[in-house]
Amino acid sequence: MYIGEMLDIDIVGGGLGGLATAIAFRRQGHFVEVFEASSATAFNELGAAIGCPPNAVRILKSLGITVESIKGVEYAGITSLDHQSGTVGLSASLGDIKGQYGHVWCLCHRVDLHEVLQRMAFGEEGEGPPAKLSLGTRAVSWDPKTNELALSNGETRKPDLLIAADGINSALRSAIVGQDIVASPTGVASYRWLLDSAKLDNNPQLDWVIRNGPSGPRMVTSPDFRVLFLYPCRGKTIINAMGIHMDDRIQTQVGFYVPSTQAKLLEKFKDFGPQYQQFLELTDEEVGLWQLRSMPNLSTWINGRSCLLGDSAHAMLPTIGQGAAMAFEDAITLAHLIPLDTPCEDIPRRLSAYEFLRKERADFVKGESLDQFIVPQKRALYYRSPELQKRVMGFDAAATAREYKRANF
Repeated sequence: MYIGEMLDIDIVGGGLGGLATAIAFRRQGHFVEVFEASSATAFNELGAAIGCPPNAVRILKSLGITVESIKGVEYAGITSLDHQSGTVGLSASLGDIKGQYGHVWCLCHRVDLHEVLQRMAFGEEGEGPPAKLSLGTRAVSWDPKTNELALSNGETRKPDLLIAADGINSALRSAIVGQDIVASPTGVASYRWLLDSAKLDNNPQLDWVIRNGPSGPRMVTSPDFRVLFLYPCRGKTIINAMGIHMDDRIQTQVGFYVPSTQAKLLEKFKDFGPQYQQFLELTDEEVGLWQLRSMPNLSTWINGRSCLLGDSAHAMLPTIGQGAAMAFEDAITLAHLIPLDTPCEDIPRRLSAYEFLRKERADFVKGESLDQFIVPQKRALYYRSPELQKRVMGFDAAATAREYKRANF
């Protein structure tokens, strides 16, 4: 409940967006509790690598997190290769990213970033009162009329503010939006795996992976749009790889994720050149197969004193590397709009401002991420359009929120 100037804020979901939100509100001085459905053992098992473009790095830095602390690898450009000959079709430098946007674009392992976010949210080194973490606790229901949150441990809570950061399969989205909505199938799937970069040593046939060309991703594309997309992370000690292809399954009849095998991966990319076969043969016997889904535009993100954040509101394809960045922008916007002196009764008005500042932008980025995957004329447009890059990476969410707050609250 509201005690003095401190708000009681519950965050459902302890992924990247939920933890960034916890840190941002902790730094404002609020009391924050994060409810995470995973157990302590599974909490760090969060999958592969991600990109942190300048608009994300700017926010992480404001939360006390450096590129060095997350073992980030600079994303300086992308190299496109022919799927059989290995000929470089495009080696595109992104120019002086830091000079243009004030921060680098980096590639990092999701677990490395998550561990640092945990320390800054729950540890003593973060600013403000440490957030509380409740593991193995999932949300069962939320009633926007009574502000009651029911949890799987039998507890019922009435926070001043509820933030649903529980991902693409959000348990709370239907209660906040007012209807059941699931992420839309795209007809695209991807094998995903990680590889120890030491396995590339002493093999010149694999120099294309990280040694030749600018620091950043390698993209190998066939005419029928099967794509090997890979890049280094964790100080270049790990290679994050995806094998993207049109999905011949009925996506609504299979899970978002299913275990698969190296043999099926090799079969899917069997006509790729020998240098790519060598790389694929280094893969473990077990490989994950993920659907790539995208949330439709929602009618609203807010309801009373509750809101959606991150993938629960705008899950998007990884095409332009903005998924985590959009969640971080959500987090910092909310925290700036709801500082320590916010009266509890003013939260619905502040959430309306949050939706106003965030929804159009996130829906635009989500739409571009989808179009540049499924619309042939727009593929790789992001790397050819400085205007689009500036609109996406040059945005300062914190400054925008501060300016709006000064003018309206």
